[in-house]
Amino acid sequence: MSEPVLTKEERRSLQLWFRQAIAEVEKAEVTTQLIKRHGLTESDGHRSIVSRRRAPRNLQSTHHKELVAQS
Repeated sequence: MSEPVLTKEERRSLQLWFRQAIAEVEKAEVTTQLIKRHGLTESDGHRSIVSRRRAPRNLQSTHHKELVAQS
């Protein structure tokens, strides 16, 4: 039985598809290695909520007073 012959465009499409698939696999492998190396937890792409310290109230009120005085 003879092998089906691909056109140049079909061959080019397959090459591009395989390159993209290989790039996705490599990206996933690198991500996994970085997570293991740095001890990070894998998330769904969203940052975890990190609480930050609030500035003391007297510093905030001084700043607002300066803005009002300049206007």
